[in-house]
Amino acid sequence: MKKDMIKRQTFTHIPVYSGDVSGAASALYEFGGMTVIHDPSGCNSTYNTHDELRWQKRESAIYISGLRESDAVNGNDDRLISDTVEAALSLKKKPAFIALCNSPVPDIIGTDFRAISKIIEKKTGIPTFYVRTNAMHDYTHGASNAFYKIAEKFLSPHDVASFKRHDPSRKIRVNLLGLTPFEYPYDEQTDRLYDLLEGNGFEVCANWGKGTAKHPVSFDDIKKAPEADVDLVLSSSGMKAALFLQTAYGIKYINGNPLAGEEFGRIVLDALKPVNGSWHCKNVPIVTLGETQWKIRNENYPQTAFIGEPVIMGSEAAAYALTHPDRRVCLIATTETTERLVSYEVACPRGEAEIAESLMQMSEIHGDPLLRHAASRGVHGFDPSRQTWIDEPHLAMSGRMYL
Repeated sequence: MKKDMIKRQTFTHIPVYSGDVSGAASALYEFGGMTVIHDPSGCNSTYNTHDELRWQKRESAIYISGLRESDAVNGNDDRLISDTVEAALSLKKKPAFIALCNSPVPDIIGTDFRAISKIIEKKTGIPTFYVRTNAMHDYTHGASNAFYKIAEKFLSPHDVASFKRHDPSRKIRVNLLGLTPFEYPYDEQTDRLYDLLEGNGFEVCANWGKGTAKHPVSFDDIKKAPEADVDLVLSSSGMKAALFLQTAYGIKYINGNPLAGEEFGRIVLDALKPVNGSWHCKNVPIVTLGETQWKIRNENYPQTAFIGEPVIMGSEAAAYALTHPDRRVCLIATTETTERLVSYEVACPRGEAEIAESLMQMSEIHGDPLLRHAASRGVHGFDPSRQTWIDEPHLAMSGRMYL
């Protein structure tokens, strides 16, 4: 039984998603800080040049500690501290913060990063915090933790009323949370989001993710977030930050990608507006499949599946269901962060075998091309002789192969 379980969790035909270290580095990329990954030399290219699209246009202070075997065996924390302090103080522009994260070995040997953060902060005078990573989780886990930690470090919760009341004389202010290149690789997507929101009477208050030349992101976006009326969670990476802002400031959140489809986009935009001038923090509506899918229960209907990250592919599935009432549409959420994002009816496979078995039931599948090769017990989940695959490349799965 245990042997079979291990076998089912092994990936043999498809790659795993980008790791949590890449997710953390990506989340903090544009905030003007310094990210230090405690890892052997050479791995920076994995986290950044392979999993990061922004290096060609904008640099970020992301460092590798150059962890050596002797450092790991002897627990040489002094070297990490001194190198980090030296690098931070040598930068032309003082970083807004220093974020530490790590690879598996420091996590296994129990490196006390919280204590190290306090020492570095005292020596440099720069706010320093730790984002726990260990390369054993996917990018959504690392990015979620990074956004949460930066909120925890710089935003002071205060007592708020149970709802926010909107002043009708001004525009509704919206935070964009989880706007990372893993889900939104193109600048045009970010600019379209801004244009869509601003064209419908909203004002973007803060962007916690990816900016463009037209709409840049800076450290100010962190400080401005509590001023928003409502949060728009654009990927699962922004979920923990949304929950923090709701608890600390009473800001309601809505999940969904309004670019997924015209009709679905209207649903998201309508959900961002207050009811009777107020946003109530209880009974937060989740605008994903819950409100627009599951209308068709007849198993004889053709099955169309959207597979991947739950907010992006869930939004596309919902948009598709609205325009294809003759099909039963479902979501297969394959990334790690799904809490509060999917209904009980959504399949959440955890391993290649389960992914393949989820695919076998479908007639049409939308997802990253590499997922076509998922296999269970040597049998591929996708059979081109009886199924149709619609390519929707995902940077976190296939990298730049199909972008």
